[in-house]
Amino acid sequence: MAVTRVGLVGLISKKPEGLGPHAWAAFALLPVFLHSPDYELVALCNSSLESARRAIEAYELPSSVKAYGNPEDLAKDPDVDLVVISVGVGKHFQIAKPALLEGKKVFVEWPLGASTEEAEILTTLAREKNIKTIVGVQARADPLILKVREIVQSGKLGKITSSNVLGSTSGLPSHFWFNGMDYYLDIKSGGNLYHIYFGHFLDSFTYVLGDFETLQSDLKTEITEIPVMKDDGTLTEPLKKNTPDHVLVQGRLKSGAMASIAYRWCYLQEAVGDVGIRWIVSGTEGELELTTDQGSWQMNFPNRKLKLRLRGKPEEDVDFSVANAGFVQNMEYFGQNSGRILDAFANGDQTVYADFSSATQTHKLLDEILKKSAHEL
Repeated sequence: MAVTRVGLVGLISKKPEGLGPHAWAAFALLPVFLHSPDYELVALCNSSLESARRAIEAYELPSSVKAYGNPEDLAKDPDVDLVVISVGVGKHFQIAKPALLEGKKVFVEWPLGASTEEAEILTTLAREKNIKTIVGVQARADPLILKVREIVQSGKLGKITSSNVLGSTSGLPSHFWFNGMDYYLDIKSGGNLYHIYFGHFLDSFTYVLGDFETLQSDLKTEITEIPVMKDDGTLTEPLKKNTPDHVLVQGRLKSGAMASIAYRWCYLQEAVGDVGIRWIVSGTEGELELTTDQGSWQMNFPNRKLKLRLRGKPEEDVDFSVANAGFVQNMEYFGQNSGRILDAFANGDQTVYADFSSATQTHKLLDEILKKSAHEL
């Protein structure tokens, strides 16, 4: 199988010290393209040519890696097979479109677009040109989610009758916000706490159990202003915030099962019992409980548990460990799911990653939840 040659957009020009704003490409994507046998990094593209050149130097990349300062030039490079986009969602459309027009495969971090309209345009273009695409809803390849999906589809639980979720934003601060991530506070940005933080979980929920047939929703913004902590540790004047802190969704799934999802803002930044999410799937023959530690859903945090109770049998802890590809095993734990979806993409396993079309369905569902809640945009 031929190696896929990658043009990466959004690798910051200074090595980050830890996972923070704009550091995702460095920790979750670059290791894949440097160590997977299926990929070769051949180009970087940043907001300027100089920024791309500084990144090549900072990460000590091979001299053969090309530098670009705009997405059009990257898209026209005949040596690039796959354009990988890891920047703020507001720029996803303008970077992905020229790549698609040039016939490149495209990877876009979630959300696909700043709006469902942008996502639909990109999806239609990719379909018309028969281009393979992938979207970074990484939890689809998480061993825990795959085990839950396997158990549900196996019939062990019998007919699925209901599913209930209690989730939180534990791990996120409530008295300040992060410098350089102001767009997270604006529901209109398309890349905010609702579309990203909640959207990642919602994608996994429907991936496992299927879409909603009918739903009701209620959203509330409790914190309407929040200061930003600058690099020197001081706080700015409070910024306006209109993203919801509480999300309640309930309804009937297309399978007939009843479902409810309740997400809350955890003001203490520490959820009771250190449980970030508790997800129960109930069936006529058994029940499954998934619990996670605190943090972003898609990041493969280590302290997670899966319990199964079947009719007439004692409750058991379910092992969901898997044998990872070597390069995945050596990645930071929070980036491993990115490695897994890219490994699946390279090897043609379309069951564990989202393409543009699938991701657009999640965009539409998020829109419907907003509409039914009458949350102000």
